Amino acid sequence: MAVLILGGAGFVGLNIAEALLAKGESVVVFDRRAIPPAAKRAFATHPGTVVEVIGDALKDGAILSALKVNKVDRMFCAAAITAGPERDANAPRSILEVNLMAFTAALEAARDAGLKRVINVGSTAAYGSTAFGDKPLSEDLPAWPHNMYSTTKFASECITRRLAELWEMDMFSVRLSGVFGPWEVDSGLRDTLSPQMQASLIALKGGEATLRYRDMRDWTYSRDIADALVRLINSESRPYDVFNISCSDPWSTADWCELLAGGYPDFSWRLAKPDEEPTVNLHGDTDRQLLVSARLKEALDWSPDLNPERNFADFKKWADSYGDYWLGKP
Repeated sequence: MAVLILGGAGFVGLNIAEALLAKGESVVVFDRRAIPPAAKRAFATHPGTVVEVIGDALKDGAILSALKVNKVDRMFCAAAITAGPERDANAPRSILEVNLMAFTAALEAARDAGLKRVINVGSTAAYGSTAFGDKPLSEDLPAWPHNMYSTTKFASECITRRLAELWEMDMFSVRLSGVFGPWEVDSGLRDTLSPQMQASLIALKGGEATLRYRDMRDWTYSRDIADALVRLINSESRPYDVFNISCSDPWSTADWCELLAGGYPDFSWRLAKPDEEPTVNLHGDTDRQLLVSARLKEALDWSPDLNPERNFADFKKWADSYGDYWLGKP
């Protein structure tokens, strides 16, 4: 049986696909855009098999057909527009169409195809303003969404929970921490790249990165995120309907810049002057609370750990092999 990834040609989707293929799984990548050639080259080095379906989830029957034809029994819903204020103001309907309407269409197709398990790949953004409170972010805290992205991600969790109950299906949600790593490019659906990737692109060009301040957040490597997701979709049981996925330890984009400086001698970084516009967007000027991954640890007896040095070595190997994609030339 196969696993379908809705949004499989996106940043997180490609990482999930690669992790599944490395385990010998059959994978169906369903997306509006094609799998980048660089990712296809990488996928070919793994024992699993991949089928590419270029389609629109909102087109009647498109996902259901892909599920049935390819004998899919598990699905990740990983398609999303990560919107900033400008897109919120200018294209709110497009955000809803992808993050909620296409998502719900996928759940209906999963029901009709009799899938065994569905994971809604959500985000820490679902916490909304709660993320900036005085408590670490456990899944039982109330959510207070404050923009289009956080609203749709929290709404997708509510939809998943309600339909799982009505349909008596194994469907649940995860909330990802800030993610960085391989296969991250500006696809048109993510309004701001991770700070680590922004700095990495500057490093490749031999430039200087400037940061507004030394942030401290639980940035989590994309391959660790994918590892957690693959473990969850294949776990025998799962005691909760929402899980945080995070390394749960604080570290700084500045730490990543130090690693970049060691790997790319022409690169440098510093904190921006008070009147200077930084070259790296830290996704805000205030650090949110850290995600608590106790539920994930309980379910899997495992959770991602913090290991920037290991991650950088892996990232640089990936960047050296697939530099064209890294430069936005798939």
